[in-house]
Amino acid sequence: MRFQRTVAAFIAVATALAPLSTSSISTFIPSAVSAEDNSKGAALPEWIPYDYDTALKFRNTYGATHIQDGLVCIVFKEQYESVPTDVNEELLSYKVKTTDNMMKELKHSIYISKDSNYVYEAVVYFAPQKQGEFEVYLVDHRSGIAAFPTVSPPFFTTPYYKFVIDADKNITETDIFSWLPDSITEYKEYVSKKGTVSVNDNYVVFCLDSSAGTQYTWFEDSQEKHSNFMGVNTVECSMETEIPLDGGELNTIQAYQATKDGKSRIVWNYAPSYDYGEPEVKKTLIAECTVLDDSTHILIDDAYIQDAEFSFAHYSLYSSDLTASSYEIYNKFSDPRSAVIESKKELSGFLSVYLNEKALNKFLSQYSDSFFENNVLLLNTYLDPYKGRIFKHGLNSVYYKDDKLTVDFTSVISANLMRTSYFDILQLSIPKKDYNDNYDVVWQCEEILDYDLKRISVIDEDTGEYIAIATDNVLDMFGNSMKYLEGRNPYFWDTEFATTDWHELSLNEKFLPDGYELSTGIPKEIKNYSYNSADIIFRVKKTKPIEVKYTIDKFSTITPRLFPEQLSETGFNNYEPAVVTSIEELSGILSLYITEEYQKKYFSAYDEIFFNDNVLLLYTFVDSTGGEKVRINDNNITSDNITVYYSKPAEDFHVCNTDYFFILQATVPKSAYNGQKTAWKCIGDTNGDGNFGIADLVTLQKWLLAGSETKLSDKKAADLCEDNVIDTFDLIAMRKMLIDVHNLNSTKNMR
Repeated sequence: MRFQRTVAAFIAVATALAPLSTSSISTFIPSAVSAEDNSKGAALPEWIPYDYDTALKFRNTYGATHIQDGLVCIVFKEQYESVPTDVNEELLSYKVKTTDNMMKELKHSIYISKDSNYVYEAVVYFAPQKQGEFEVYLVDHRSGIAAFPTVSPPFFTTPYYKFVIDADKNITETDIFSWLPDSITEYKEYVSKKGTVSVNDNYVVFCLDSSAGTQYTWFEDSQEKHSNFMGVNTVECSMETEIPLDGGELNTIQAYQATKDGKSRIVWNYAPSYDYGEPEVKKTLIAECTVLDDSTHILIDDAYIQDAEFSFAHYSLYSSDLTASSYEIYNKFSDPRSAVIESKKELSGFLSVYLNEKALNKFLSQYSDSFFENNVLLLNTYLDPYKGRIFKHGLNSVYYKDDKLTVDFTSVISANLMRTSYFDILQLSIPKKDYNDNYDVVWQCEEILDYDLKRISVIDEDTGEYIAIATDNVLDMFGNSMKYLEGRNPYFWDTEFATTDWHELSLNEKFLPDGYELSTGIPKEIKNYSYNSADIIFRVKKTKPIEVKYTIDKFSTITPRLFPEQLSETGFNNYEPAVVTSIEELSGILSLYITEEYQKKYFSAYDEIFFNDNVLLLYTFVDSTGGEKVRINDNNITSDNITVYYSKPAEDFHVCNTDYFFILQATVPKSAYNGQKTAWKCIGDTNGDGNFGIADLVTLQKWLLAGSETKLSDKKAADLCEDNVIDTFDLIAMRKMLIDVHNLNSTKNMR
């Protein structure tokens, strides 16, 4: 590779080889020699290999080709499955082919080593015969593949090199390796001059450094569609050795050729090879390209910092590493804090807020004083908002834009809720030469889903907020066993072992919370991401509320002429809820409880006009507490049931001198009534006795205990927080409600 040399320089070599003529030199050189048997022989230039070690040196210095002193030397690297003692050219898989009648072969040698399965085949050409193109390549001599390709431009899976001989017999390499490195020496020179991402004519070149013996590797981001480019070469430029090294550095080049004008983005990420989901990207190289002038010119965005390295330290909330306890950490550390660190003293000052001494010293040990001589360290704190689902992060890009240095990173959401949540310290090291302190640093997080994970959200389309869904209704609502479902709107569903096609997932709106129905616009949307992950979004909207009017009539049981005579015989024990649809029905029901005099006085508003548009729900009972807390609170109307919720304190704290007779009334529009079953239920009544008291608190407390066989008579009556979830917050609300009732009745007793 490299250099243009004139044939005149070969005169010195020819003189040194006298008395042999140039026509007899190639026949003097053995066709195959071993590393032990070869001697320097004729006085060829010292850069031409003469044994295995010098072939290695050639490859590490020049790569596969070099032109000097009027000679063209090509050293091919091939592999034996096993290397025999008797080396024969036929044992190699390939043969060297050239363009006929262009140059003469001066030397052709095969160098082997007993310690390596790799073989070096060195060929030296001299004496250009005429002007034109000279090509050298390998063909598989056992398969009979044609010696010369017919496609244009030629495409080779084996090494191929091309040279041009001009009228003055000057030799120039014209293939891509005339400028593209293929040795460790050339690689380092190239990176020093051009950087890790560069442009050469209509090529984009990535120089990828990695550490051997680790689980990290470079891979191309398949989500980036670069239809304007074609990948043309992967070149291994690592140091070649006779015995494979344990560890060390790997150096690889990926080259792309522009094929059409337009914009493209090519991204390479450095991440663990074992990570089959969204990866923990440690480094990223980005070529944001614009191809111009019929694919002959490429502009590349230089806003990206290519040599930044990302990592993070993971601390369990229950570890002894943190200065805050797990109980207070979300109050103290939930807001992220960032810093630009340029010394170990600054680093210690920042970390001491979060880390105890042992963890602090361990963190500091990663960074030496010499590190800060050449690098700047950016830090950002991160507390898992899902309290057990974020377990890894990866780098997207680092770039300057709009007077900001943006660190764009991802946090990966796991399907499985971990036993602990984590507090993380994100770290990004940047070479000082690439850091500009005139820009504010912004850390920008994008949450992504892990492998095979589906996130299911039920969202109010008007507010964009998640709606609360009763836990018992979830599986029925989705109509699927969904064995690997976790979370509480949003839900996280691991579909790796799903028995049904998740694309067919539907939502049964019958199990939606009261007052919601599926949107008529876009009820379901699926957003597909990489690694078989997706967001499944169901949009719902609030139904138009049914206007229900409430009335409560309260009578002392000692009111003169209130009750008909027959009531004294049956008593006040059995009162059934009633649905009234006409004046006649109302009169018949009321006559069971109160006299005609009181019917006319209190219920005359229910006339024919009223019953043309409404139905009337009635519920009657006798209360011994004075009825100060008897109210109608809420209702629930479905296609099957109408339930009206009221409040009524039990006789735990006070009994009045007289009883009170209550007639609770709810007016429901006729359009909402189609013969449903009706019921009246007391708020807070968990044991089903029709009122609310200490016994209900005890029942709920037992029900909340794990393993308890206690049952609730009505779960909605126990949902005092009205969030469709029954938990300790409802128990707390019930205690407050009991205290409220007690205080009211105690005050009444003091009068």
